[in-house]
Amino acid sequence: MTIFVGTHVNKVDRKGRVSVPADFRALLGEPANFFAFPSFVHRGIECRTGSFMESLSETVHGLDLFSDEQDNLSDLIFASSHTLGIDGDGRIVLPEPLRTHAGIKEKSAFVGKGKTFQIWEPIEHDQFQTQARERARADRLALRQRPQGSGPTPDPMENGT
Repeated sequence: MTIFVGTHVNKVDRKGRVSVPADFRALLGEPANFFAFPSFVHRGIECRTGSFMESLSETVHGLDLFSDEQDNLSDLIFASSHTLGIDGDGRIVLPEPLRTHAGIKEKSAFVGKGKTFQIWEPIEHDQFQTQARERARADRLALRQRPQGSGPTPDPMENGT
């Protein structure tokens, strides 16, 4: 099972090279590469494995052909993606468009997100995480897990009550 966890901050050199955390490299396996594209909801860089991108491609291409939805998602994801290969020293080169999107200059934060991960400028991520905690606290009732085996809450209107 591939689960990316933790936040790892690494230095970015003048050429845009940065070390991928060893735990992430181990999970990526061989060939040692992944896909990266600018998030369209925040300043982070979305990182996906090849199998995840294949699944995403199937989903996007399952939409109505030539629809605005399919065209927009294809452009936002696939046209903006970069294949990043990990070199023998465990580094990638972050392309300039990705660094610009995320505001990355001297350091980057690799952020585990379960089946995926993101790359952020560390201070931006700290601010995003603080805001996420505040939202989670405000919505804490929505975060509770349902007991095992329970389905959706019944709609009282269905029984005419």
